Amino acid sequence: MIQLVYLFEDIKRMVGREKLRWGIIWISRSFIGILFYRLERAFFLIFGNYYKYIRILFLPIIVLANAYSNIDINYKANIKGGLLILHPALGCVISGYSNIGKNLTLTGGNVIGVEKYSSNMEFFLGENCNMGANSTIIGPITLGDNVKVGASACVVKSYSLGNTVLAGVPAKPLLI
Repeated sequence: MIQLVYLFEDIKRMVGREKLRWGIIWISRSFIGILFYRLERAFFLIFGNYYKYIRILFLPIIVLANAYSNIDINYKANIKGGLLILHPALGCVISGYSNIGKNLTLTGGNVIGVEKYSSNMEFFLGENCNMGANSTIIGPITLGDNVKVGASACVVKSYSLGNTVLAGVPAKPLLI
């Protein structure tokens, strides 16, 4: 049920101030990718670890939706409402270990992932965060609220303080 509420928050952010967008967002890549993530997440929350077996039945449809949307969000990722993906043609990938607050904005070409051989798989991203084009976050890390990651930046360290702008490779806070 909570995923349905989050989906409506996502749609509200997609539509924005232009009320005419209500008519066309249903076929947009962003909407399809987010819709399938929310559906899969809801089924995972209902069926638990058994969902990985149930998912096999729907895998052809899921693969087609991922191919159309260029969005691959693992159903284990915990993302609150207000997810907005602006240019999904560049692709977006979010790891299943992610815990992300509300109103995340992805510009496109973004990767949020965890190192394969990490001992700590916890990954937290605060509320109202924004990732620039082709930016990457490699965890396990913690980022605070209102963090903006610049275009093509690669974040590999935790920045738990909010209201920070990160840029560069590896990303460092900018003094504003």
